[in-house]
Parts: sequence; structure tokens; C-alpha cells
Amino acid sequence: MNVSRLLAALILGGVLATSVAAPAVKTTTAKESELRRTTSQPASVRAYFEAELHAKVAGYAGKPKVDIGSVVKQGDELLVIEVPEMQKAYERARAEAERLKADITRAQAAEKVAAAQVQQADADIQKAEAQVAADQSEFNRVENLVKTKVVTGKVKDEAENRLRAAKAQLASVLQNLNVARANASASAAETAAAKSAALVADKSLEEMKVMMDYATIHAPFGGVVTRRSVDPGDLVRDSTSSPSAEPLFVIAKTDILRITVPIPERDAVWVSKGNAAEITFSAMPGKVFDGAVARTARTLDPKTRTMAVEIDLPNADGRLLPGMYGTVVVTMEKRTALLVPSNTIRFDLTGNEKIAYVVRNDAVTHVAVTTGADDGHHIEILSGLKAGDQLVTGMLGRLKDGQAVRVLAD
Repeated sequence: MNVSRLLAALILGGVLATSVAAPAVKTTTAKESELRRTTSQPASVRAYFEAELHAKVAGYAGKPKVDIGSVVKQGDELLVIEVPEMQKAYERARAEAERLKADITRAQAAEKVAAAQVQQADADIQKAEAQVAADQSEFNRVENLVKTKVVTGKVKDEAENRLRAAKAQLASVLQNLNVARANASASAAETAAAKSAALVADKSLEEMKVMMDYATIHAPFGGVVTRRSVDPGDLVRDSTSSPSAEPLFVIAKTDILRITVPIPERDAVWVSKGNAAEITFSAMPGKVFDGAVARTARTLDPKTRTMAVEIDLPNADGRLLPGMYGTVVVTMEKRTALLVPSNTIRFDLTGNEKIAYVVRNDAVTHVAVTTGADDGHHIEILSGLKAGDQLVTGMLGRLKDGQAVRVLAD
């Protein structure tokens, strides 16, 4: 072998030896970046409020004052149900209530008369008692005179007769007082009974008035009429006797919408009120609506293992429609964390410990790491690494701890 061939062989052998001893690797740098924990889920649009309006009373429908698509305000009149028999019954009940009020007036007048009779009986008793006292005194005086024979026995008899008459009169007026008091009590009872009857009549009248008011269907809130199932002249049945009847109207509040999102169990624990959300709809490509979680069910549906989450979305222009489907991305957490590409984390030979190949001074160091969030592209490092560490990436096979490597340029 000549000298040139020997030199070539030595050089080639050195290169091969170097290649085997120091494999070439690519590296990436561990960096602190913003970590966003998000969940992307299908969503459906619902009206903020939706009410099915049924009839409380039976009758015949008048002409509806609204139709589908009509915009209504709270309290607007939508339909009047004609119930003439109820109107007549109400008028009859009102007349009965007026009659009972007149009975109260008569009873109160009788009560006043009875009270006056009691007062008159009291006065008559006082007068009769005075007369008895006077006649008794006169009888006593005459009796003494008879004993001294100043007057005859006839005068005594006359005085005694007058005393008896006075006592009889007193007994009579006492009896009149008892009768007057009984009449007064009866009159007071009649007044109380009349007032009670009138109160019952008034309450019945109020109840009938409430039922008559039910004959007019009003909008419970401002919104849009989305359904109408009644025509003029239709026989309208009350909802209590026909619970399966179609609603006369359906009204939806659509200036604000509820975006309902089922969040799976793995993400439900991270969602809270106020989390930012981005909503997109296939019917409106390229348009992103910003919102925030307004409320959560705070429990999982046992059938689907999902938690209902709602986002309130303004819809003043009415472009979004209840029933639409879309996609919602909820940002459940946002913070700064040390992130590395997923392909930089490996397992040791036991398969239990996670390690990273850190290149220091052209040699590999096995560093045990503790990981956190993993979105499939990047992994959060909780311990073991620091920002700026150079990590081996995109390599098949294993490198020994302390093994020399050559770092390839990007």
C-alpha cells in the first residue's frame, strides 16, 4: 500500500470513528411562554327566554293582533278570547255584590236604631227608678201619718197603689232594656254577617275579573313571535282541560342569546364564570364572536358526563338565530409556564420516569422532569429544567447519559 492510500485510509477511519462516537442531534430551547388551557366544543344557540302561551279560559278566538316574526314589547296585547257567558256572570256577580252592600247599609241603620232603643230604655229606667223612690217616700210619710191618725187609711191605700204602679213600671222598662239590648246584639250580628257576605262577593268578583283578564293574551316579555297556532273564530280550550293543546303563541327573546355548550368531564373542573370564549358558526365563515362564560350548571349530566355551560351573546341586529349550531373555544386558564415540544420528553429504561436529553458542553445529560399540562404539541415543565436549556429533539433511539454529541445547525 502506497503512502497516499494509507493516509486516506487513516483519515476515513478517523472520520468514521468520530461519527460513531459523537452522533449528530438537533436541539430546541426550553422557553417560558403563555400557556392557554382551552377546550373546543360544539354549541347550540337558544333564545334567552322562550315562552309558550296557552289559554287559561275557554272561548272563541278573536282576530290575532300579531303573527310570526312580529316584534312585541312586554305587555302587548296579542289576542282576545271572546267569553260572553263569563261577562254576563261577572255582571250578575257585580249586581249581587251591590245588593249585599245595600244590606250592610240597612243592617247598620237597624243597629243604630237598636242602640237608640237601648239608650231610651236606660233613660226610662232612670225615670222609673226616680218615680219609685218618690212614691216610696210618699208612702212612708203617709204610713206614719196614719199611725198618728192625722190622715185616714184611704190615703195610705192610694199612696200604696201609686208605689205599686211605679214598681211595675220599673219592671216593665227593665224588661224593655233587655229586649233593646238583645235587638242591638242581633243588629250587630246582622251587620257583621252582611259585611262577611259582601266581602265574599267582592272576592268572588275579583276572581271572576282575574279570569276575564285571562281572556286577553299579553306578551310576558319583549321579543319575537316565533309560532302562531290560532285563527279568528277558533274554539280555544283552556290549558287545564286540554294540557296537550298546542300553544297559541310562542315568544322568544332574541336580542340576547344563550350559547349552550356541553363541557366534558376532563375540562369541566377548569371552567368557571368569566372565562373568555370565542364562538364561530359554519353559516358565518370567518366571523368570530367574543363572549364569556355567564353561568355553569356546576354538575355533570349522569348520562353524558358533561356539564352545561352558557354564554350570553348580544344579538341586537338579529343576525344569529336560535337553533343554529357552532363551535365554542373556552379559555379555561392563561398563565406563563416553561414549555418544551412534546418530542423532547422521553421515558427512562424503567418506563416510570420522564427525562429530557439536555445538551451541555457537547454532551448529553439525562435530566428527570416533572410535567404538567400537555396539549399534544407542547408540554409544561414543572421541575427539572430552566429557560434556555438546550434539549435534544426529533431523534429516534436513545442517548447515554454523558454521551458526546454534535449539535446540528438549524
